[in-house]
Amino acid sequence: MSPPRGYDPKHPPGKPAGKARPGRKGKWAGPASTLTYAIQTELVTQLRKGATKRIAAGLAGTTEGRLQNWLRRGREAIEAGKRSRYTEFVQEVERAEASYQMTLVEASTDAITDKDINDKVIRWRLAVAAPKDFTVPREAAAPTGNGHGPMFEFITPDEARAKLDEKMTRFLEEYDQEARALAEPPPEADEGDEDEGDGS
Repeated sequence: MSPPRGYDPKHPPGKPAGKARPGRKGKWAGPASTLTYAIQTELVTQLRKGATKRIAAGLAGTTEGRLQNWLRRGREAIEAGKRSRYTEFVQEVERAEASYQMTLVEASTDAITDKDINDKVIRWRLAVAAPKDFTVPREAAAPTGNGHGPMFEFITPDEARAKLDEKMTRFLEEYDQEARALAEPPPEADEGDEDEGDGS
């Protein structure tokens, strides 16, 4: 099988990240695994614009998993009472997200007085960004059965088994009664009664 048109196996696409040490092959560029000031600045800038953490990580040249790992390390350091690049990073990320959410809150407030603004997108974005702050938990409505009680009744498996056994016993008893009634011959009528009916 031949390689695709334009593919040269001696010169694969992409280029090494830097010069290799003597005797070693060069490494290929991949997602950044170290939190640098440049990456932190890019992440915070994108989050302040409203990007999700995944989008911001992609634009900064890293992955969402690494971003979450840096945030976890920062939160652990904050709980331990330590200060590091990661604690600063956590504070910057939270400040950037809060700044964007405040922009949305202000736009939503403006939409109250200006009826030309459609605030559905704003409310949706706030609910997605901070569901604990901007959504009301829904209560499940109780099902109704048109005045005949609930349509469905929640029961335990043991209760279901007991009810099923009870219905099966009742069904078998009724079936046995019908079978006995069919098996018994009908009572014979007296011969005198038959004559009276024929005498007319």
